[in-house]
Amino acid sequence: MKRISLPAAFLFFSVTTWSAESNLLGKWDLTLTEGRMVKEGLLEIRQTETGFAAWVEGGPAPLIVDGNRIEVGIDDRATTGGRLVRYLRGQLSDGRLSGEYGPEQAATPEELALCERLPLACMVPTGRWEAVPHVPSVIVSEPAPVDLSGAWSATSRLLNKYTSDLTEAGQAWMDEYDVELDLPGQRCQSSGLVNGWGFRGNDPEIFQTDEKITMIVGSQVRRIYLDCRHPPEYTDWYPMGFSSGHWEGSTLVVETTYLKPNVREWMGEPVGENARVIERFWLDNSKDQLVGVLELHDPKNYREPPLKHVRWRRAPEAQIRFPGQCDPDSFYRELYDDGAMDAYWQRSHRRY
Repeated sequence: MKRISLPAAFLFFSVTTWSAESNLLGKWDLTLTEGRMVKEGLLEIRQTETGFAAWVEGGPAPLIVDGNRIEVGIDDRATTGGRLVRYLRGQLSDGRLSGEYGPEQAATPEELALCERLPLACMVPTGRWEAVPHVPSVIVSEPAPVDLSGAWSATSRLLNKYTSDLTEAGQAWMDEYDVELDLPGQRCQSSGLVNGWGFRGNDPEIFQTDEKITMIVGSQVRRIYLDCRHPPEYTDWYPMGFSSGHWEGSTLVVETTYLKPNVREWMGEPVGENARVIERFWLDNSKDQLVGVLELHDPKNYREPPLKHVRWRRAPEAQIRFPGQCDPDSFYRELYDDGAMDAYWQRSHRRY
């Protein structure tokens, strides 16, 4: 096998035994297991003019295919913020993909010692993975609402795909991004719906009626209207946007517009002024869990919609969540002390 460098950060391996590799094409529900930690996402493999190509959670992923064997590189970030790549190596057997993952090269003793001492800071994680064919949702016209009320706690961690499939406009925005000056949270502003979605610490507490679902997410309140309500004719952007929901069978489908321009993740990928978010929530009764999937539709900035997948369990033991404490004065004092105020004001076009 060999890697071939191509634009857009893709790696392909061209093969001639088409019948074997064609079984890999399509969408796959992906699960990574690392000790007690579980991450879920969507893997898609397509045939292009130049070979096979892969996307994970809507972002490009290096891919090698050799018969029924496969290697996919997923760039993620550690809890400490550092960028890492998990190389998933495995094969297709009995209609499912499975194998093990780890770093590209064998970890050093120092790296392994850090993983043992500080698992959340580990830059060379290892574990097992599997993927099963994705079954598209069947749209059921007859609503069959279920009760989502209560406090929920995440049972899976987000597969934080680091690289998305950005357009030229999206890449230009990101290239100019300065996390110290532009990240809304630095100055105690909301990072918005997409940025905080699914993270631990932002677990939802849900209050449900026939006309509306109210979510307390971290220290923010979100309303999802179920009565076919439309936003006012003249409305502003909001960090959590304007959300309308409906039931497709027992699945809650939510569309959110009027999102205040923001960032998808702290590293600066944009959420544009015309972005639209589609979410789906349903109960997995076999595990007594709430499942959520988020799609960010922002064609100005992304060729493929970025995705997020998360699961929550009911958490009746959860404590009352008080608003988070944040002192914006400390941000501005530090800018002043560092002589960076002029640079901050010159970047006002980056803030809304």
